[in-house]
Amino acid sequence: MAFTLFARENVDIAVIELVLGGPFLPHIECILRDKALSMSSPVVSASDAGNQSTIKCISRMNGRPYQSCDLVIQIERDFKLFLELLDVKLCMLGSHQLQNAATATCAALCLRNMGWRISDGSIRAGLERTFLLGRSQILTSKETEALGLHGTTLLLDGSRFDSHAHFVTPHTKESANALVKTIKMTFGEAPLALVVAMASDKDHVGFAREFLSGGELEAVLLTEADIAGGKSRTTSASLLRDCWIEASKELDIDIVHDGTTKSREVFNNLLVCSASKLENGTILAAESSLMASLKATNQIL
Repeated sequence: MAFTLFARENVDIAVIELVLGGPFLPHIECILRDKALSMSSPVVSASDAGNQSTIKCISRMNGRPYQSCDLVIQIERDFKLFLELLDVKLCMLGSHQLQNAATATCAALCLRNMGWRISDGSIRAGLERTFLLGRSQILTSKETEALGLHGTTLLLDGSRFDSHAHFVTPHTKESANALVKTIKMTFGEAPLALVVAMASDKDHVGFAREFLSGGELEAVLLTEADIAGGKSRTTSASLLRDCWIEASKELDIDIVHDGTTKSREVFNNLLVCSASKLENGTILAAESSLMASLKATNQIL
């Protein structure tokens, strides 16, 4: 239906997202080359050695963080692409977003080689103005207060929230690893609390393992959210909690959870303490309500 719509509207450029990863990950370069040959057209990849782009630092503008990047593309193999843009201010945070920016830049350079008039300034402007609601999105203080979360920073990223940090998180261990790196880069040593909801067909233990091994967490609230408008693919909060308990045992990481009557008493007592003074390990709890989970993590922090 999408291609029918593109044809009906006679679009000049159609942007289509295709997901290719998991078991295909080691073979992606070969797959891309085969596709390029069959289509007789360029296929670009940010993993090319000609992509020498780097993140310089994280800064803030109008209260929101951005990453200052040097975008350097110098590709000699197959076809020639060259561009050097220094101090590009990307609102989309993380090294994975820099890769996305480099990929988009290579696509623009390919179009330029085909005769499209695209200036370096236009590429810079496009990259710096790009944002996606719910992806590396920092809510304003007014927005967080409207949610009843006072004195906290709330980062929305895809299906995840981060509030000094709260988040409903991504659904694979690879995306979890990318988020861990982004949070460390953006918030440094700030206390972190997660709010996690996941689909039933994901690697729950592997996902938990990435976060638990990635650094200290004050709390993890396991919750539930509708997926594709319903709950048929939603993992229960209690099952998620069990997966995090399993991951913590594998990693030999201390946690305090509410999975039994005795541990629930300890958990409730800790809720009245300052999280910064906790010495018992990460607080882990299941709560089916998303808003209740956010407010609980706000209380803990």
